[in-house]
Amino acid sequence: MTAVEGTTPMPDKEMAATTEVAADNASTTAAEDAERVSLRYRPMHMPSAPFWLMLIAVVIFASVIAATWSVVFMFAIGLALFAVLLPVVNWLVKRGIPRGLASLAVVAVLVIVAILVGLFAIAVFFNQLLPFFASIPATLSEIQSKAPDWLASAIQGMLDAIGNATASVDPAHIALGFLTGILGLVGTALALTMLPFFIFYLLVDQPRMSTTTRERVPVPWRPYVKQAVNIFVSDFANYFKAEVIVGGIQGVAVFIGTFVIGLIVGPPFQGFALLLGVIAGVMELLPQIGPIISLIPALLLALATSPLAVVLVGGFYLVVFIIEANVLVPKIEGEVISFSPATVIFLVTVGLALGGIIGGILALPVAAIIRDLFGFIFRQVEQEALVEEPSAT
Repeated sequence: MTAVEGTTPMPDKEMAATTEVAADNASTTAAEDAERVSLRYRPMHMPSAPFWLMLIAVVIFASVIAATWSVVFMFAIGLALFAVLLPVVNWLVKRGIPRGLASLAVVAVLVIVAILVGLFAIAVFFNQLLPFFASIPATLSEIQSKAPDWLASAIQGMLDAIGNATASVDPAHIALGFLTGILGLVGTALALTMLPFFIFYLLVDQPRMSTTTRERVPVPWRPYVKQAVNIFVSDFANYFKAEVIVGGIQGVAVFIGTFVIGLIVGPPFQGFALLLGVIAGVMELLPQIGPIISLIPALLLALATSPLAVVLVGGFYLVVFIIEANVLVPKIEGEVISFSPATVIFLVTVGLALGGIIGGILALPVAAIIRDLFGFIFRQVEQEALVEEPSAT
């Protein structure tokens, strides 16, 4: 080989070394290309026949529940209480107490608490709620005497409407409505008497029912069914536990605050602190909307009392709303719900439109369950549809 003029010939050893390095680099690049992969989705396949059977069964079951919701609502409460009480029973069983005895003790405590709550509700109804309704015309008249002309005219229109509605009511309709209400109370009482037995049998038979259900589920489906049940139980039970805690705190705070305000401003505000606390606690079941509703009766009473009462009630409820929205809800409910405030308002409004007050209460836990179930199923389908393959070079 003749060296090109102006260049220095490369020794044979150096040329061999350069060739070897180039070969090593080429082999390294080839190995890296072989290890590099890309993702693609498998072709979609139609679900299996068992899937369609399960889907049809779920649709039929949901339709029956929707059609008979007024009957099964009490049993839905029982299922929620069962989910809350089951860990207590399991804890007692681990301590050596027989399952039947542990279930009986837990249900007995539940019945005692329910009786005490019922007596409290009856006392509030007769001592607070009925007098409050009876005082509404006098309260409106008192507000009218102190209000500007435009507000006094509006209140007079309300009083006239109430009077006309009362005068035009047929006594037969009143008697029929009273009879219907009595029959409804009897049906509710009978359902309440069956509820403790329903919860007791669920607690006692839970291990056997769990095993039987698991054996009847196809083996490939068992992890998914288990995860779906866990999502349902945790979302539903945790949401209502959080609501009960927040509602209890809210009710006690409003009771104490309005009681103190009543001591300052006097009657008629003074005698309704307990009722206002109960309303605040119950209305907490309606997020965003409930606290505003609980302000209305307090504000009416304050308007009928004095300007000082209006200022104190407005300032106190403002502080309560701030604490509820920025401390209680984010810390206790936010971890369970994880919905934005706008979404909460939308869901509660849809629930109220579909199912009334019960629909508004159940809107958020049902929406959370649907969201979490959909997310779980979507992630599983996406993971199973993804495959790794070497990238084209």
